[in-house]
Amino acid sequence: MATQYSKLKVAELKATYTDEHHTKQELLKERDLPVSGLKADLVARLAESDAASPATAKPADQPAPIADIPDADAAVETVADGGKEGNEAGGMGDSLPSTDGLNLAAKRALEDEAVEEEVKRVKRDEEMADAVPPAAEKDSALPPPAPAPTFDSAPALGGDLPNRSLALKEEDGGRPADLYLDTINRAALDFDFERLCSVTLSHNHIYACLVCGKYFQGRGKSTPAYAHALNEDHHVYINLDTRKVYVLPDGYEVDDASLADIKYLLYPTFTPQMLEKIDHQTQPELDLARKEYYPGFVGLNNMKHNSYMNAVLQLLLHVPPLRDYLILQLDPSSTSSRPTSELTTRLGLLARKLWNPHAFKSQVSPHEFLQEVANASGGKFKITEQGDPLEFLKWLLNQVHRDLGGGRKPRSSIVYSAFQGEVRVDDQQIIKTGEFGTKPKFDIDREIKSTKTPFLFLALDLPPPPLFQDAVETNIIPQVPISAVLSKYDGSTTREDTQAGVLKRSKITRLPPFLIVYYKRFLSNRFLEEKNPTIVNFPLKGVDMSEYVDSAETLAAHYDLTANLSLQSSTSTGTTATSPSAEWKVHVHLRNAEKGKEDEGEKWFEVQDLNVREIEKGMVPLAETYIQIWERRTPNGKWDDLVKVDPPKSHKAKAGGAPQANGKKAEKPAPAAK
Repeated sequence: MATQYSKLKVAELKATYTDEHHTKQELLKERDLPVSGLKADLVARLAESDAASPATAKPADQPAPIADIPDADAAVETVADGGKEGNEAGGMGDSLPSTDGLNLAAKRALEDEAVEEEVKRVKRDEEMADAVPPAAEKDSALPPPAPAPTFDSAPALGGDLPNRSLALKEEDGGRPADLYLDTINRAALDFDFERLCSVTLSHNHIYACLVCGKYFQGRGKSTPAYAHALNEDHHVYINLDTRKVYVLPDGYEVDDASLADIKYLLYPTFTPQMLEKIDHQTQPELDLARKEYYPGFVGLNNMKHNSYMNAVLQLLLHVPPLRDYLILQLDPSSTSSRPTSELTTRLGLLARKLWNPHAFKSQVSPHEFLQEVANASGGKFKITEQGDPLEFLKWLLNQVHRDLGGGRKPRSSIVYSAFQGEVRVDDQQIIKTGEFGTKPKFDIDREIKSTKTPFLFLALDLPPPPLFQDAVETNIIPQVPISAVLSKYDGSTTREDTQAGVLKRSKITRLPPFLIVYYKRFLSNRFLEEKNPTIVNFPLKGVDMSEYVDSAETLAAHYDLTANLSLQSSTSTGTTATSPSAEWKVHVHLRNAEKGKEDEGEKWFEVQDLNVREIEKGMVPLAETYIQIWERRTPNGKWDDLVKVDPPKSHKAKAGGAPQANGKKAEKPAPAAK
């Protein structure tokens, strides 16, 4: 039966006509079968119908009056059922108009016209189908696939298709479909480097490719980002300033929940409650590689010779009030944030990345901040040259103090509020009398000049190593307790300044919340600079400074160690602070212990560039300590009442004095107590 139906034309299978016995034929409609589709589909439907009801099947081997319809009709695919109504209206229905009473030429012309109309409709439907992109597979990090896009009306033929950002809309939300988001490679993303176009070296309008991680400028048709999207087939980009994500070359914005982690990585945000939770966090976080890390206890990349700067940054960014101020107060996106310089802005961003609890990698590159350090210092501190950590720390604290609008008052900036103390220095002219070899002493009958001087650093002298050693003593490293070096500030120990011809003694008059001390380990003379290998023995907690303070302060004078910077080298005296072989490491304290169980949950980490490892707390005092930061104990265990910053003065109040290039009054940097 199927063979008999296949001899008929498409129009014969669909049309209503009379056979030679004047019997009305409705092959498809009489059986309620669809009349759309290819000829093979129509034949198959009739054959299946005959097989199901052989008694009702009608013969189809009779010749039809319209058997001269061209064979081209057999290849026509229809997509709509026009029915009788379409024919009556002269439209584009699937069935042919009635040909009764017409001659053969008129019949063929009418049939050709109907075929042409169907071909046009097929082409239009194919173009509409091509305008819909194929569905892309989504990875596990993206939301469930959106429903198939629909068109409210067919696009006009002969013109351009609608813009993809307007055509591809979700029915419910109306936002752009998530195209190309599955091509994002989070492992390649690194927002730590300077925001510089890799093609034009421009700093303006920089976008990061979320597929390869490279930086490009702009997103217009003549920009490097646009060219990269076409040449490399990388389509998703994020603006490094606005954190908006775009698809190129189409140019439309994508706002998807799956991009939240990337935007947070670009600029982490914190609250005071979040920082407090991080300080008491007992479980480590995981990065993309499933590597465990504690926020804040991550390595800093060493590009060449910036190990000494990395150590200083680790030292400072583990001081809680300074860290909190840099993260919470220096927010460029906040309208309430204080105006600041590019240096402090980048320092605040580095602090955010170091303490990020949702990092992709358990390491941070300080490249962007150190580039600004080289600019602000006039090339004094560069990543290509080794330097002294103490000199960098002094410059950085004083520069940040000035950039934050700090003046001479103790609470004019977070730097002075956290680190500034005061020392009284008594001096008296030396009168050389008495027997040879006796040390000069203060004469109470003569004038003693006293001067109070603020300080950011407390200098401690190490006893000189023995000049002559035997074979056994060369293997013994000299040691000294911290109480012996602190006796310099007990108010009675004297030291002689031979160049000025005066005798001096010192006493601390005000203790800061965080005390920075450094040991004079490197001494230079006319011929060479040598290192003192003496080890300082100190407890990690409970250093009592009351003996060295000349005041009636109500707060306790006990200090606990916060961070310790030491030199990683041999005991040879030939190694100096600026030697290429000098390596610096920092010991930092993890504050995750519960109240009352500090000794049980106490952890110490050793950080040297990218290397971060947990060590026993007894190993901390064994290194050649160079710089230390001690935290003063408070009754409630917090420093909020001690470390406060006065509101900035008005522009008029700052007027006067020698103006600097930025319009601020020049301030003399706070010296170290020598």
